[in-house]
Amino acid sequence: MFFLISLLVLFNTKPLQGAEPEPVVDMEGNPLQPRVGYYAWPLWANNGGIRLGETRNKTCPLDVIRDPNSIGEPILFTPPGDLDFIPTLTDLTIRIQILGPCVQDSRIWKITKVGADLWFVSTRGIAGDLYSKFKIVKLQGEHAYDIYSFEYCPSFVYGALCTTVGTFVDSDGTKVLALGEGIDEPYYFRFHKASTFPLEMYQDLSGV
Repeated sequence: MFFLISLLVLFNTKPLQGAEPEPVVDMEGNPLQPRVGYYAWPLWANNGGIRLGETRNKTCPLDVIRDPNSIGEPILFTPPGDLDFIPTLTDLTIRIQILGPCVQDSRIWKITKVGADLWFVSTRGIAGDLYSKFKIVKLQGEHAYDIYSFEYCPSFVYGALCTTVGTFVDSDGTKVLALGEGIDEPYYFRFHKASTFPLEMYQDLSGV
């Protein structure tokens, strides 16, 4: 309860008034499908993608980072109910399904407090849990039809306010997805369906 109250005091960003959920689309204009992998690329390149990494001088759990030398790892979304598409402005379970260290940990995203007013997007989340409810929000504008950001914004919690996920540069230079004080501008991105990306034509410099 103290954690939730702290969030309500810290953030005062309001959701778009009158906005209605709509299908999230990829760079080809196709609606995102549940439990299908997608890359989330920044606007300026086909790299700098999202993956899991070791931060805070520890190994487990892994946090969600932006790697400038990688296309990232496919991200999977699970909407509520039996929807056959991923909607905006709706609580989603988000995960990255990869092998590697922390193999016993859940890859579901959750927010984890790492400072007085700072939370990292980490793993070990639980589907449906308050700390694992993220939304995809469409950037408003005439030419922003496929540009999005992530928000931490649990629905149906009285008095709860929303905040956009940005990046925090850790002490070793790692760009961690985070919310709170000290983050860069919101992370805006486009989606690319992983199964249609020609990996054999791309050299992933990250080595992961």
